This record gives sequence, structure tokens and C-alpha cells, in this order.
Amino acid sequence: MNTVESYLDLDGLTHVLNQHYDLRITHIHLHREMIGHVYIAASDTRKYVLKLYRPFHSEQALQSVQIIKFLAAHDYPVVSIIPTESDEQYVWFHITGKRCIGVLFQYAGGEEPDIDQDIVEIGEQIAQLHGVMEKYEHPLLRRGKDFYIDRCTRILKAVGYERSKTRCLEQYGELLWESMQDLPLGFCHGDLHSGNMLKNDVGKYVLFDFDVAGQAAAMIDAATLSDATNFNRLDPLAYNKTLARFERFYRGYSRHRTLSVQEVEAIFSFIAIRHYELIATITECQGLESLDSAFLDEQTNWLLAWEQLSNTSSLDLSRCCPVNKNCN
Repeated sequence: MNTVESYLDLDGLTHVLNQHYDLRITHIHLHREMIGHVYIAASDTRKYVLKLYRPFHSEQALQSVQIIKFLAAHDYPVVSIIPTESDEQYVWFHITGKRCIGVLFQYAGGEEPDIDQDIVEIGEQIAQLHGVMEKYEHPLLRRGKDFYIDRCTRILKAVGYERSKTRCLEQYGELLWESMQDLPLGFCHGDLHSGNMLKNDVGKYVLFDFDVAGQAAAMIDAATLSDATNFNRLDPLAYNKTLARFERFYRGYSRHRTLSVQEVEAIFSFIAIRHYELIATITECQGLESLDSAFLDEQTNWLLAWEQLSNTSSLDLSRCCPVNKNCN
């Protein structure tokens, strides 16, 4: 049985890996923790990455494995999953009495890209990603308003955040979602930032962390990559910086696919929506006790400042490729 005492039972993790993989792992250490626990494992000659998903994320873990296998089969640059000796793509671990999925990956070489330098090329590759995933025949987890907005407002109520501020954020969330609800749906990676890709030695961007992928508006990936704001402190110039970054992203993206004017306009709503989603995701992983009023006040102020900035900024779509066809 793949029983490990805790996420920090490194000897236990090593033992389970060596039970299922003929790799002779000799060392393992915790690398980072968020949606899952990520470890660097090593033998005498090679390094690997082990990701342990939280027990309540098993469904999205299985979907992530399936998506990565599909993309690899279609020659799209993604991290490589190492199969077990019995040719399974993952292992079930029993940690603190709960079952969770563990996936072992090849250690991917390369460097985290510089978004502002590489955004045109990244945009072209993300268009290719969306195109390849149109052939994906399995059902995708639906990422709708409940995932992006309602999880957060439920958490605010659960922790007893000030009622008037909670109601204000509820109303703003409803307003934001109005710009999203009629957009075309398709595959969405959902967490496309520079930390979830590596630029390899042939100039391709190797993607990983498909943990919040699903069926949603494709422009969510464009919005996440174009976001030039800071999560904690809002720069008054952030709106124009985001628009400028999107223009360069779309220069590459539009070589293969297009976005409508309505989708482009919704990008600026989604930048705020992502704050709701991240608050909920972080809290689900770290617990309600991780929230305090100072953090929530900071996020409330950020969102209200973004609303004001969005209302006073002029979105000049004549600069964007859906209108200007000579963008290549």
C-alpha cells in the first residue's frame, strides 16, 4: 500500500516511487506548494518532478494527465509524464488517511520566458494550442461563474468578511460576468503565465500545470498572458500596459486564430475576475484560517480601483487586431 505519513515524509515518498518506477530515486525535496505539492526527485544520474495533488483535486488531476498525453501525441510541447513499470500515468498515494494522485514528470530543461520579450511568439504558440485542442474528444471540466466568481463570495461569507464589502464584491462580480457569459467556449489552459512554461533550446515554450484547464472562454488565456497588473498593488498605468501587451500577444495569436471585438473587450473584465478566482483557489488550498481582513481589504481596494480605472480608460480597439487586419 502506498502509505505516506505526511507530505513531508520524504523517505516514504522515495520508497513509494521506487516501488512503482525503476529509476532508483535516492533523494527528494519539497520544491513548492499550492494546488499540489511539487517535489524534485533525483537518482544518481537524472532529476524528476513529482506532483502530489490534494485529495479534493483528483478529478482535475486525471484531466490534466489526459490533456498532457493528448498534446504530446499531437507533438505539442508539454512536459513528459513518466509511466510506472506497469505503464500507468500516475500513482495513488495514501497521505494522512486520504487518497491523492501523484504524477512523475521528466525534469524539463529550459528557462522561464521573459513575457514582454517573447509575447508575440508565445501568442502564436497559444493559438496553436487552442487549435490542437479542438480535436480533443473527452469532456472538459466546465469553468463557469461558480468557479470564477461564486466560490470567492461564498468564502467571504464563510469567514464573516464585512457584509457591506462582501455585497459590493458580489455586485461587481455579477457585473463583470455579464461581459463573459455570451462568449464562445472552448479549451482554456486557465493559468497561463510565464511560471507555467519553459523556453527550450529550440525556441519552443514547454507548457505544464494544466490543473485548472477546462471548458471556458479561450480569451481567458489571452487575458492571463496579457495581464500587466500586480496582484497586490495596482499601478495606474496597468490598464494601458495590459492593452499594449495584448496587442503584441495578438500579433502572434492572429497568425492562426482570431478573437472578436467582444472577446477583446472582455479581457479587461477577466483581469478583475481572476482576482476572485485566485482568492478562492488559494483559500481552498491553505484553509479559511489563511485569510485575514487586511488581505481581503487589500483585494477589495484593488478591485474597486480597477473598476474605476476601467471606467475612465479608453479602450482603443482600432489599435487591436480584430479591427486592424494589417497587424501581422
